Amino acid sequence: MDRTEFKRELERHKNQIDASIKFLQKGFEELNQRNYEFYDFIESNYFDLEERLSKLERQVNNLS
Repeated sequence: MDRTEFKRELERHKNQIDASIKFLQKGFEELNQRNYEFYDFIESNYFDLEERLSKLERQVNNLS
């Protein structure tokens, strides 16, 4: 393998690694966004859900 071919292969591998890193970064950013949206949903609906659960518990207790 001569020097030019070595440089070309090295650049190709570097580009593959850079593309893989960008792909992983994008995946982590999307995962982070989905986690944020999930926690935001839970936080914004927590009191409503807690109130509904309390109502159901009272109904169950009234049945017993």
